[in-house]
Amino acid sequence: MSLTCPLCRGALLPAEKFYRCEQGHAFDLAKESYLSLLHGRQKGEGRGDSKAMILARDRVHRAGVFDPLVSALAALPFEKSPRNILELGCGEGFFLGHMVRAHGIPTSYGLDLSVDAVKLAAKTLKQSLILRADLLNALPFADGSLNLIQSIFAPRPLAEISRVLRPGGYALFVYPQTDHWQELRAFLPLAKIGEEKLPADLEGFTAVASVHVTGKIELTHAVLVDLVEMSPSIHRLTREETPWQSLLPASLAATLSLRVALFRKA
Repeated sequence: MSLTCPLCRGALLPAEKFYRCEQGHAFDLAKESYLSLLHGRQKGEGRGDSKAMILARDRVHRAGVFDPLVSALAALPFEKSPRNILELGCGEGFFLGHMVRAHGIPTSYGLDLSVDAVKLAAKTLKQSLILRADLLNALPFADGSLNLIQSIFAPRPLAEISRVLRPGGYALFVYPQTDHWQELRAFLPLAKIGEEKLPADLEGFTAVASVHVTGKIELTHAVLVDLVEMSPSIHRLTREETPWQSLLPASLAATLSLRVALFRKA
């Protein structure tokens, strides 16, 4: 077991309905079967994406909007199938589940801050251990214990990723390009796509693959609503009481534009 206690960094081992370390720190498995590693003031239902955002994301994924990305992930050129995987910001577990099935990965972990995300992920991914934790803290895994870490539209704590990956392990990042959903942006003042990009030469890593996943996707009004609802822009639109749903067209052909970058740790 590679899981570590967030309080003392000792090994965290399962014991019936909770996990405990040698120092006696214990963390209960929730009735939904996820493991919360939050403690003290970190706890709280309102942290991370809301239930409405998570359900909107789930509907978008079920509608097949990101099928081109799923195909690209299934075609990733691993030298051999990773023995374990951790997804940072796993949401409801859609991409984690696809990676596990496509590459036959026997041990899988998902990590998210949103309680609604981990509840749904734990329900959907029965074979995965889903963790509620904050990416602002150290990853709850031992040094050099993981084979593959993926961050898909999520933060990329590079120092921590490098620490917990074994030599020869893989880091997988997916992030939007500047023209991603540009047609949708013509209708609503959505948040700008971040300018932060991964360097081609990531220190301590070798680039294995870099794929531009792009194409025009036909989106119905209902899917457009969900795409906005699942995005960080929904907070500002709601706060400003923007009648954003009425501003969206009945349908739209929009550009999906993503970068898939796979690196291998030296």
